Amino acid sequence: MHPTPAAATHAPARSTNKTPADTGSSLEPLIGRLIAAAGLAIIEALDEYKNGGLSLRTKTRGGDLLAQLCGLYQFAVADFDFDSIARVHGTAMLRSADVNPAIADRLVSEVLALLHKVVQTTLN
Repeated sequence: MHPTPAAATHAPARSTNKTPADTGSSLEPLIGRLIAAAGLAIIEALDEYKNGGLSLRTKTRGGDLLAQLCGLYQFAVADFDFDSIARVHGTAMLRSADVNPAIADRLVSEVLALLHKVVQTTLN
């Protein structure tokens, strides 16, 4: 199962299930899905690069995911420990896609490093 960025861009439907209010933010799973999708895009990009060249589709997908993450980061960073949420939920999403734990941790770190570079660039 691969996280899909298209599904992450739509607001989740309201649930009729009653859940306690303290179960966490609805942003947490969204952050996890976007981090995981960006991590999987890195894997795809590395594979394409190794096999002859990076496609425009993969470049665009990676850029779009980083742009979504940048907007979400700027929205959420004042109220949440974004990096911790990204690490926990992004790693969990990657693990659910059968990614090795060490690779999942490394991918989340790489996505966060790229995200921080983009955020820093937009602030300058």
